[in-house]
Amino acid sequence: MSRILSIDIRDETVSGLLISSNLKGNQIDSFCHIRLAEAPSDIENRLFWAISRMAGEMDVTGSTCILSVLPADVIYRNVTVPFKERRKIMQLLPFELESSLPSAVEELTIDFNIVRKSDYTDIIAAAVKTETVNEIVDVLKSVDINPRHISVSPVAEANCLARAGTPRAEDFIYASIDDNSATACIVCSGKLHLARTFKLPRTPSEHRAARLKKELSRVISAFETIYDFDFHPEQIMISCASAHTTDEEMAGIVSGLKNAFDVNVRTIDMFTDANLKMIPGPMDDAFEHRLYNGALGLAGIEIARFEAFNFGQGHFFFQKYWLENKTELITAGVFFVLIFVLIMANAIVQVRSLEARVQKLDSEIAGIFRTTFPEDTRIIDPLQQMRVEIEQIKQKNAISANAGINVANIEILNEISRRIPSEIDLLITNLVRSDDNVTISGTISTFQAVDEVKGQLEKSPLFERITISSANMDNTINRVRFRIRADLADI
Repeated sequence: MSRILSIDIRDETVSGLLISSNLKGNQIDSFCHIRLAEAPSDIENRLFWAISRMAGEMDVTGSTCILSVLPADVIYRNVTVPFKERRKIMQLLPFELESSLPSAVEELTIDFNIVRKSDYTDIIAAAVKTETVNEIVDVLKSVDINPRHISVSPVAEANCLARAGTPRAEDFIYASIDDNSATACIVCSGKLHLARTFKLPRTPSEHRAARLKKELSRVISAFETIYDFDFHPEQIMISCASAHTTDEEMAGIVSGLKNAFDVNVRTIDMFTDANLKMIPGPMDDAFEHRLYNGALGLAGIEIARFEAFNFGQGHFFFQKYWLENKTELITAGVFFVLIFVLIMANAIVQVRSLEARVQKLDSEIAGIFRTTFPEDTRIIDPLQQMRVEIEQIKQKNAISANAGINVANIEILNEISRRIPSEIDLLITNLVRSDDNVTISGTISTFQAVDEVKGQLEKSPLFERITISSANMDNTINRVRFRIRADLADI
C-alpha cells in the first residue's frame, strides 16, 4: 500500500489530502484546509505556518508528496519546434520563449507537454520563477516533506478529467476559479492544448461571470490563432477553490456562462467526475468536496499516471535526465542488451564446441588405451590409467634397461678377444651394442668352433646368457656364418 500526500496552494488557502492507495481503491485517510488569513498577525511566512499546521494535523510520514505552486505564478506559452526528442526541445525552448516572457529565462524553471507531433512538434510550455519553487520546497523540507512532483493544480484537474473523467470528455473548457484569479484550460481530443491564468477580482457573481466570459472568449480566440483547426467544446466545466464563494454565487456564474456560450456548463466534483476509484473514507460533514478538487487532481498524477508539468525536476536530477534523454537511454539499453545476448550466445557456442572437442579427444585417448593395453577392460580415466601403466613398465624394465650401461665397447671387445683361444679360426665382421646386450656376427671354421666360442663367453663375468642366434655353412667360402647374442650382466 502506498500513501499520497497532495498539497494544493491557492491564493488564500492551502488544502491537503492524505490518500492511501491499494488494489481495492483509493481512500482519503485525512484532510486539511487552511485559510492563510487565519495565521497570527506576527507570522511573516504564512505559507510556512500553514504547512507546519498541516504536518501537525496529518501523519505524512512515508507518503509521496505531490505539490502545486500558486496557479497565478505560472506562465503558459504555446510553441512549435522542429524536434521531437524531449532533450532537444528542452535545449531549444529557453531561446524560443525568451522574447515572450516577463522575466529573464535564467530565473525561471520551465517544463512542457507535447501536444501534437507531425513535421513539427506543437508543445505547451509552463514557466515559474525558480526562486518561488525553491522557497516552497524549503518550507516543505523544514517539516520533513520532500515533494516528488511539483505541478499546478488547475492543469492537473483538467488532465485528470481528460484522462479519467466519467463520462470522459474529449473536447471541453475547464475553468478553475480562485479568490483573486482563475485558470482556463482547453482540452482537445483528450489532450491539453492551451492554458491561461488571469485575474478575477472578488466581485458580485454577475460581474465575475461577465469577466470570466470575456476571458474565456479570449482563450478560445487564442486557440484558433495558434492551431490550424476549429475548436468546438462539448461543455464548460467549472470548479471553485475559494471558500468565500457561496453555492448561490457559483450558480450565478454558471447561469451567466450558459447565456454566453451555447454549450453545457456545469460545476465539477472531482470525487465523482474523475474516475480515480475512490472508496469511502473517514470524511465528515466538514469535508467540502469543491475545496479539495485541486488536491485530488494533483493526486491523480500519481494514481492515473497522466502527463503533467513538473517544476521539481531541478530537485530531482535523475528524473529530469530520464525525461530529457528517455529515447536515447531506451535505445542504448536495447543496444546493450542485444550486445550482451550476442556475447552470451557466442560464449555458449564456444563452450559447446570445446565440450565436443574434449569428448572427441577423450574418445581418441580411450581408443589408444584399449589398443595399447587390451587386457585392461575397465576404463575410468584413460589418460591417468595410461600414465600408471607406462610407469609400471618403466619400473619393470629399470634393471634390464641399465644392464651393462657402464661397460665400454672396448672392454667388451677385449673380453671377447681374451676369452677365445688363438687356435680358433674366427673372423668378427659385425658387433652391435645395445643397453642390455651385444650381438656378434662373423665367420668361423666349423660348427664345433661356434659351440666352443659360446662356452668360452659363458665364463665371462660381463655376460649372463649366450645365445647362438644362427649358424649356417657358406659353401662359397667354405666357412660357417654365425650370429651370437650375449646379454650384458648388471655391473
